[in-house]
Amino acid sequence: MYITTEEDLIALCERLKQSAVLALDTEFVREKTYYHRLGLIQVASDGVCAVIDPIQIRNLDPFLDLIRNPKTTKVFHAARQDLEILYRLTGDVVRPVFDTQIAASVVGWGQQISFVKIVHKVIGKKIHKSETYTDWCRRPLSENQIEYALDDVRYLFPVYEKLIKVLRKLSREEWLADEFRFLEDPESFEPPGPKKLFMKIKNVRSLAPRSLAVMCELAAWRQQEAQTRDCLAKHIIRDESLLEMARKAPRDDQGLGHIRGFHRKEATRSSKEILAAIQRGLEMPEDQIPRLPELDIYRSPPGVEELLAAYVQVRADELKVEPTVLADRKKIHDFVKCYDQGKSVEGHFLYRGWRKEGIGTLLHSVLKGEQCLTIGEKGQLQVLPVDRDSSKSSS
Repeated sequence: MYITTEEDLIALCERLKQSAVLALDTEFVREKTYYHRLGLIQVASDGVCAVIDPIQIRNLDPFLDLIRNPKTTKVFHAARQDLEILYRLTGDVVRPVFDTQIAASVVGWGQQISFVKIVHKVIGKKIHKSETYTDWCRRPLSENQIEYALDDVRYLFPVYEKLIKVLRKLSREEWLADEFRFLEDPESFEPPGPKKLFMKIKNVRSLAPRSLAVMCELAAWRQQEAQTRDCLAKHIIRDESLLEMARKAPRDDQGLGHIRGFHRKEATRSSKEILAAIQRGLEMPEDQIPRLPELDIYRSPPGVEELLAAYVQVRADELKVEPTVLADRKKIHDFVKCYDQGKSVEGHFLYRGWRKEGIGTLLHSVLKGEQCLTIGEKGQLQVLPVDRDSSKSSS
């Protein structure tokens, strides 16, 4: 079903408004624009499978009201960008959500499994991705393009149903509550604050404090311009040129003209605003000059992180999940650092939600010397408690 009129959209949403679950996807283009250019919205539920054309239908309110319903579970695969688009359309986060890619990771189907693979695993169907690089904003769309788009929700529903059964069998529904929390957090879809944008500029650590203040103002100006023009920030001024501006802090058009890579067309358009941003940076009070976060120079005792990684592997094998679902190397490093520096591990990522029981408590006990790793009779790694009384008597 291809929906191209507001009347058909209203009729579709009327059919779907009682659905407890909606399978959703979007098609978009974001190669040269700051914001996603939405090309299609796909939705399926209760035997209904439709593609909505947001280019031909200007008023999407019936659909947006549908997905605002907190009683309806919205199912996606790899939801992050879809939710970002819907957040901008609705002005709020979509709740509740279910991401089949994340759910697949906690039942042991693999980390970041593709939609093609998960569909084949669940229903044995091979779907083709021949339209992956389609310009979804160009019209008219072919029948093949529409069918391709429909497949993304047509098969999402049975994948969701299968995952729900497996999650219940493994008693891991609560695991997902923790995993999905960031998808329902508005901060996940907001751009970085203007005072933090400069931190993403390559080689920014080479700047002196006053130059950092200038860079902070320049990066904030560029970001605002990118949003206003709906273009990529680098298409206004590249990072290398911005860094040079911050370092040299030119005071006039002639000085700006000496900045390598700063094009004359942009200078004509924006020199006044750029010079004003530079001046704001130069005049910024000392106590307001931004500070870069300290580099992590902590080095754990040799072999400790490798040992904990082995424990994670053992536990992952027991739970039949990918080790990185439990704890990747960065999380292990942070956990060791937290413990070694005498800080409480209670607020750590590995000590929150299901991970505390799944891996955090075990790693903590290893660091405290309460657990050890041995090689079993069949050559497999085993976790055993340390017999302190035995070790004392033997010494």
